[in-house]
Amino acid sequence: MFPSLCEFCQYMKEVVSGKGSRFLLCQKSVLDNRFRKYPPQPVVKCVGFENKKESDNPN
Repeated sequence: MFPSLCEFCQYMKEVVSGKGSRFLLCQKSVLDNRFRKYPPQPVVKCVGFENKKESDNPN
């Protein structure tokens, strides 16, 4: 399986259910209905993707 872009996106929030299932919540979905709340994985292309590492770098 390909790694998902969501894993590296600044808008992703990991949600773990009471049974231990893991879901990737797209926080962009709150303000923009083009994005699914819980996109099917793996995501290999996304117009809203912003790398966590790039967003953490102030330069």
